[in-house]
Amino acid sequence: MIGRLLASRGLVAYVLASATGVALYFKCPWPAHDLMLRLIALQQPLIYEGLRDSYTVFLFTTPYILFSFMLSGLYVFAWKPSKKVEPGELPPYPDPRKREKLFLVLGEVHDPRRPVPVPHPYWLEIPERGLYTGIAILGATGASKTTGCMYPYAEQLIAFKAADPAQRIGGLVLEVKGDFCHDVHDLLKKHGRGEDYVSVKVGGEFQYNPLYNDLDAYALAYNIASLLNNLFGKGKEPFWQQAYTNLVKFIIQLHKVAYDYVTLFDIYECAINRELLRKRIGEAEELIHGRQYLVLPTKTFLPHPELESFGFTADDPVGCHKAPYSRALEETLRRRGIDYECQTETSPQAVDWIKRETLEAVKRWYYHDWLTIENKLRTSIVEGISVFLSLFDDNPLVKRTFCPPKECYDPKLNAVGRYGRPLPPLGDLIEQGKVCAIDFPVSLNSGLARAIGCMIKLDFQRAVLNRVPKMRREPDRHWRPVFFICDEYHEFATAGQNDPNGDEKFLALSRQPKCIPIIATQSMSSLHDALPGETWRTVLQGFRTKIFLTQTDSFSAREARDLCGKEDQWKVNYNISESGHDARVSLWTGKAMAHKANVTTSKSYNTQSDYRFDMKTFTELKNAQTVTLAYDGFNPHPPTLMYLKPYFLDVNKSYFNQLKDGELTGDLSGESAAKPVENPKGNAA
Repeated sequence: MIGRLLASRGLVAYVLASATGVALYFKCPWPAHDLMLRLIALQQPLIYEGLRDSYTVFLFTTPYILFSFMLSGLYVFAWKPSKKVEPGELPPYPDPRKREKLFLVLGEVHDPRRPVPVPHPYWLEIPERGLYTGIAILGATGASKTTGCMYPYAEQLIAFKAADPAQRIGGLVLEVKGDFCHDVHDLLKKHGRGEDYVSVKVGGEFQYNPLYNDLDAYALAYNIASLLNNLFGKGKEPFWQQAYTNLVKFIIQLHKVAYDYVTLFDIYECAINRELLRKRIGEAEELIHGRQYLVLPTKTFLPHPELESFGFTADDPVGCHKAPYSRALEETLRRRGIDYECQTETSPQAVDWIKRETLEAVKRWYYHDWLTIENKLRTSIVEGISVFLSLFDDNPLVKRTFCPPKECYDPKLNAVGRYGRPLPPLGDLIEQGKVCAIDFPVSLNSGLARAIGCMIKLDFQRAVLNRVPKMRREPDRHWRPVFFICDEYHEFATAGQNDPNGDEKFLALSRQPKCIPIIATQSMSSLHDALPGETWRTVLQGFRTKIFLTQTDSFSAREARDLCGKEDQWKVNYNISESGHDARVSLWTGKAMAHKANVTTSKSYNTQSDYRFDMKTFTELKNAQTVTLAYDGFNPHPPTLMYLKPYFLDVNKSYFNQLKDGELTGDLSGESAAKPVENPKGNAA
């Protein structure tokens, strides 16, 4: 009220002066009976009229001047303007279970540039088209990434069309702490989708072989070599990656030719055991080309009992003895002049000419490449690959879970689940609306957790991209969206650079197969340290929507500031100058002095290009406060101050009201609230 009066002080002074003037007009009327004034009226009537009219005017103007000075003094020296605005009511939160179209509510928005409430806040929503371009959440530890972003966003996606098996959303969940996947399971059960949860963990229900897919040997070997680079760093010399890839590729080819099946343990075992590798090549030759025997008539064999050590067995119907072919046996027979016959027992696989040619390629590599390498260099190559593959040998539970026997995938031999339950193909899980979670905390084995997470992530990416030709063949079919949610993304991030694999390549193509990538990481520095060179920029640019929470390092704050960009802003400049007339130098003090001096001040406005948000803004963001760069699928939104809705608070209550009531000053980790609250209107928080 006072502020409004002082803001309209001209009108207030006019009203008060009018009232005072009327009161004075009747209280102190013109002294017409004064003798001097009567004399002036007789001698100079015009002057008398002027004096009388001036007296009447001064009755009003003098109070007006006094009131103006008084109100201006109050306005300048006493009144402190208060622009406190009470936050308005948020629009009703759209219940994700009742949404007809897919969209994601990121948070509430008040003033887009200043952390102050407004009478009409609104929800910042990303429509379906914008979701397919990815969401990246970057914030320091304790900035409520999980409670304010990951948990609410995951619930919205899980709850969408939860009652419709044909439209419910499935996907993959990766995390390192071991609790978020259990929260996702609780969300699925909350919305009646408990049977859609598929967990991959050591000693769990499912067995998962990362190499059991339709990729060729080179692609599988390249994936393993790329994992080595991401786990242990990439050297400047490309020879080592090429050597790792070559060794793993031919071992995989050998096992696929011979057994149509290979595990990471098989690769490790053959890499460190030269004799076993030679034996596997021999077994493959027998399976592909047929097994060779050296045959002796019984009457020729009996006089030479020393030949029994070569494994001769009697073939009574034919009347002869035979033994598996070996160079040592052949040389012994030739040296002793014993006549023999060579026989070959063909195999059903011998008709497969592709396997025969592949086996010949493996043999050429083994005899003319691998064995010709110096022993010291060969040992270095083996040691470089075994440091990773040995993770699948030193723990029996890990070996059982991620290196299951071939019988595990045979529906007849494994009808009763004797060898465990194989994880269905991720492509099938996606189309069924299942949510697959990797329950393997980094605290158990950081290297193994990252390796398994990266491999299943690559399988998921391949399964998603394989939807593209299927969607083209069946354009009339409803293809459900899928999500990829990854907490602490820097633990699983991979960049391809010149490699065919890499998250940036998947993100560039994931829009068409309707994938919704949502990742959270500590900071840009975390990505910078996890990825080689400057590839973190390429990966990060694949997420069009970026949510910045508190940044505690200058590098991340500076990059976030630069991403928000600059704009033309009004800047105020104040100038104070002093001038003197007849200036002279004092003989006593030695300083300049003047009898006349003037002090002038000036205030000017101009436009300057400046950052929308400075570094200080990002380093001083409070919990649940963010600066968001949103993209709706058509146009980017300008950088906006946004406020998150932690899952354990009332979603329909404004952020500033929650802050006023002390609900946001406590623990935002979510540990204090075991279950999400329900808001008064029944919408899931």
